[in-house]
Amino acid sequence: MSTQRVTELNKRAKSGDVTAQLTLAGLYESGEIIKRDYGLAAKWFFEAAQQGSAKAQSRLGEMYLHGVGVNQDYEKALDWFKKAADQDDPGALANIGWMYQDGIGIKQDHQKSYKWYLRAAQLGHGGARYNVGYMYEKGIGIDANPEEAFDWYRQAARQGNSKAQLHMGMMLAEGRGTERNDIEAVEAFRKAAEVGYDKAMYNLALMYEKGQGVPKDTEQMIQWCTRAAEQGNARAQYDLGMLYLKGKGVNKNHESARMWLETAAEQGYARAQYVLGKALIRGNAFDKDIQKGVKWLQAAAEQDYTKAQLSLGKMYMEGNGVEQDEEQGYALIYAAANNGSKLACYSLGMLLYTGRGTEKNLHDAYLWLYGASKFGIKGADRVLTKIEKKLRAADVMELKQEATTMFAD
Repeated sequence: MSTQRVTELNKRAKSGDVTAQLTLAGLYESGEIIKRDYGLAAKWFFEAAQQGSAKAQSRLGEMYLHGVGVNQDYEKALDWFKKAADQDDPGALANIGWMYQDGIGIKQDHQKSYKWYLRAAQLGHGGARYNVGYMYEKGIGIDANPEEAFDWYRQAARQGNSKAQLHMGMMLAEGRGTERNDIEAVEAFRKAAEVGYDKAMYNLALMYEKGQGVPKDTEQMIQWCTRAAEQGNARAQYDLGMLYLKGKGVNKNHESARMWLETAAEQGYARAQYVLGKALIRGNAFDKDIQKGVKWLQAAAEQDYTKAQLSLGKMYMEGNGVEQDEEQGYALIYAAANNGSKLACYSLGMLLYTGRGTEKNLHDAYLWLYGASKFGIKGADRVLTKIEKKLRAADVMELKQEATTMFAD
């Protein structure tokens, strides 16, 4: 566009031509033809918005919402969105839904969020269609309805919404809300993967690994897993690290294994933190570094990863790699047991039975050992028998009833 053309647009815009104002605002916003200037973009969107342009009102609302070209102001954002929404602008409707969803500048209200998203979805807004589907899938703001969720995901997926394609693929692969169809699931994952969506890449890798909807293909699995890992997907990074660690489908490479596990661990992926921590403590795959290993176990334990809690708890009980602290060890093992670790149930029961790290308590010891016995942990039955011999028959009966309730399926 020539300088003369821009000058003409300015003249028309200043004279009140809404089309010129919108065009000029878009040019300043994009910076593709004239120097980008968000302030001037906001100025011309404002001029057009005052004249009733729904597009300008919606875009101005977004600028206030994100603080682009103007000072961030949620109240003004909502006001402009509502003006545009009154004219059935899908983007404005969807943005109001988002504000209610996350409680941005207004009180969080999932039911209102659903209503605004639904209006936008019915007008064809792809992102809103995905959000309505997600709310139906998870039962947020509306009763859960897998069939409705799948239908909205499918509509959004047809518009190229990657998140919708991913969720549609998962529902097809699991037969939720629709008949199971692995081939269609693969295609849904592939469409989202090919535009760079890491979660879809990872799910596509899993389909190749399982031979679900496609022939089993280790090479394709590794290719898609690597692409997802390179995009920052922590689960893919963990899986890739484990493949290199075990030499599964790739040449065993401890350096690559550590790199990918560390990358996933640094993103907060608890399984990677646990595996990395154990490997560093043992020193069998990586150079031994107990201090770093404990750090990673602690990070995983803080996320309630039970294997890390139990491992770290045992280390504190014995003073293995850390300064011995039986109370800290007991606290970690107790947390692991309460979080569902079967092995921790036995360890906790034994600590209560012997009084290590806590006061001796035969009642609680019996309950946890009963759970361990139910889970098939060896040695639990033997200790239960010992405890029963120390208690009255009536007390044992009550304990069994309590334990049965505590560990009911």
